[in-house]
Amino acid sequence: MKTRKIVLIAADILLLIVGIVQIILGARSTVKSFTFTEEPDQFVIEKYDEDLNIVKEGEAWVINDEKYEATLSAVDSMIEYAKDITALDKVAKLNNQAVITKYEFDEGNAIKVTVKAGGKELRTFTLGKDATTGIQCYATINGSDDVYLIDGDYRNIFDKTSDQLRSKTVYSVEAVDISSVSLAPAGESPWTVSRHGEAEDLVWSVSGSNITLDSIKAAEWLNSFNALTTTKWYGSTDTLGGELYVHAEVGVTGKNIKLDIYKIPANPEVEGSSDQYYAKCSESPYYFEMPSYNMAKYQKVPEDLQK
Repeated sequence: MKTRKIVLIAADILLLIVGIVQIILGARSTVKSFTFTEEPDQFVIEKYDEDLNIVKEGEAWVINDEKYEATLSAVDSMIEYAKDITALDKVAKLNNQAVITKYEFDEGNAIKVTVKAGGKELRTFTLGKDATTGIQCYATINGSDDVYLIDGDYRNIFDKTSDQLRSKTVYSVEAVDISSVSLAPAGESPWTVSRHGEAEDLVWSVSGSNITLDSIKAAEWLNSFNALTTTKWYGSTDTLGGELYVHAEVGVTGKNIKLDIYKIPANPEVEGSSDQYYAKCSESPYYFEMPSYNMAKYQKVPEDLQK
């Protein structure tokens, strides 16, 4: 092979390598990371339908002045997304109405998030519309008017109402800490199942009934009262009608959890209508919906637990 031809081939290979390197470096240069390591204790979210102030108090996160307890998994996702933002590309400047409209940074769509720790601002970012992929979003970061395409389902994480973020847990205890359960159905005599001691020294008793208790059935029943969740919260003074259906008390270490359940009878004039239940618990100042699938354990009679 002639020397001139070898030189030309070598030059072509070198140019190809240079081109590939430039492409790689160019791709890398469009990606920018915004990170911080501090642990946030407050999120201020300003958006089109509702402003939220989510603050850490002890081990819990509470929402707005009402101090609704937030679902921890939802807040954990907010922390994860806020701590590490990956900007894939800078696509525009937020300096005219056309850009504001195109990327939906207007008041009817934008979501501004301020992240704080100890009163110190760690980060702000404003979310515009989702990208066509559905797992990316347009955003401005730390007050800049640069519009970035950022990686992640940010609008799904931060575009939540207080009701969506609010924990649906009314109470939660360890089953082994439950020592007794009492039921007092409206107009009927109350009855109680109790247990004392541990392992082979465990003693069961029942009051308000003459049944012979089946300890296995009784254990399953008591343990089922370890947690109560709702599908919907009401206010602290809501009057929903109906009448008291049953009063329940769950004895746990150091306290009694008290629960009043109310029944709104089905409307016979409405086809498909069914009984509705709501409740008030000593563990919360708010009334809440009691789903019908949760009602079975509150409708037990002593005979259901006998040998």
